[in-house]
Amino acid sequence: MINRVSTRFRPSMVRLVIPVAMLALAVLVATCSSDDSNAAPTVTPVPQASSTASLDDVISLATGEAVEIIGENVTLAFHRVADDSRCPAGAQCVTAGTAVVVMSLKGPDFDPGQIEFLVMPGGGGITLAGPYTVVLQSLEPDPPPKGGVEPDGYRVTLIVSKE
Repeated sequence: MINRVSTRFRPSMVRLVIPVAMLALAVLVATCSSDDSNAAPTVTPVPQASSTASLDDVISLATGEAVEIIGENVTLAFHRVADDSRCPAGAQCVTAGTAVVVMSLKGPDFDPGQIEFLVMPGGGGITLAGPYTVVLQSLEPDPPPKGGVEPDGYRVTLIVSKE
């Protein structure tokens, strides 16, 4: 006579397996989503006006720099590049990619909040901020190097005019 091993799950086995499986799944999720305590936090510099310019002047700013517009009592600040997926120098990419430039234009009676430009490679952008028109002429480096750009390695060239 041949003894067969029962392949049925008994109710007591199911009651034991389900909690153990749930616990294992919870441990796995917690392990995979743990925060790396050595990771550096993303810090956005608070730009301080370090220079002045007039309306319609060509302005060049590095990350974290700001400029006061003479006679307008407003400050234009270049905060950061929030995302840069432009195709690096020497690479062959399926798409050209874009970069998101985050700036602000503020004055005592004027604060439209954050200004964002979506920049294509070799391109710029234009936006209205209250009575002002901000034209982003370029974002450098363009194209970005293969290893990427440090957060403080960007420079924008732009013009502010008033309608």
